[in-house]
Amino acid sequence: MFSRSLIFLLTVSLGSAAESGLRSAPPPPPPQMAPVEANPLVWDALEKKHDAKAGEEIADFVFSVTNTSDRDVEIVRVHPSCSCTVAKLPDRPWVLAPGGKSSFTARTDFAGKHGKFSKSILVESSRGSQTLVVTVNIPQLDEGMRLRNQELARKNRQTVFQNDCAACHATPLAGKKGAELFQLACGICHLASPPASMVPDLRVAREKRDAAYWMKWITEGREGTLMPAFDVQRGGPLSREQIDSLVEYVTKHLPSEPRPVLATPAANTN
Repeated sequence: MFSRSLIFLLTVSLGSAAESGLRSAPPPPPPQMAPVEANPLVWDALEKKHDAKAGEEIADFVFSVTNTSDRDVEIVRVHPSCSCTVAKLPDRPWVLAPGGKSSFTARTDFAGKHGKFSKSILVESSRGSQTLVVTVNIPQLDEGMRLRNQELARKNRQTVFQNDCAACHATPLAGKKGAELFQLACGICHLASPPASMVPDLRVAREKRDAAYWMKWITEGREGTLMPAFDVQRGGPLSREQIDSLVEYVTKHLPSEPRPVLATPAANTN
């Protein structure tokens, strides 16, 4: 018969061995993620560029595509981001067989614009979505056209949110807030390259700018200038919630105090 001491020692040893085995057991391997399938539609370019000549107002961009898969792929929708760009598509249904090639034309109307002008085109197919871009580098407007545009805006500052202009200056703002709203609502004019001479650069403070300052300018605009009122109650496209988010963003990210003017050292007359 085993003594009680021997039984105790055997029990402790077996327990320690089992615990050691549990501690040393390797962790289970992580679950394997299914690889993301690449879109089989391969375009000749994801962005097309055009350098416009003086007086030119329309540019055509041809995008060519190849189906690199072993299955049919249907392109179900091609949607430009703005009405100034129209896609001319092949007959529907637009189906590419394996190895098949095709193309479509995007026509962009940039009349009255200047600087770098870009629009995106969303392509939705049975195998996923892709985004194409058209970019036009436009010469500076001639002074006569610039003066005519200024005169129209002075007569009705809200013109920028109406008719054809709404597609660029009002429609894209729906539901946007904060940084994204700033780029679409403010940057389109105030951060343009090259900037228009009558539009101030918001990155430079010429006076003290606090939340009340920004709220007034954004909500009401300013009579006698090209600055429209963005408040929906005054004919603008923004709700009060959107304006609040825009004021919060610019207050945090744009300078609030004008830079001090440094004194020029006096010339040494000795």
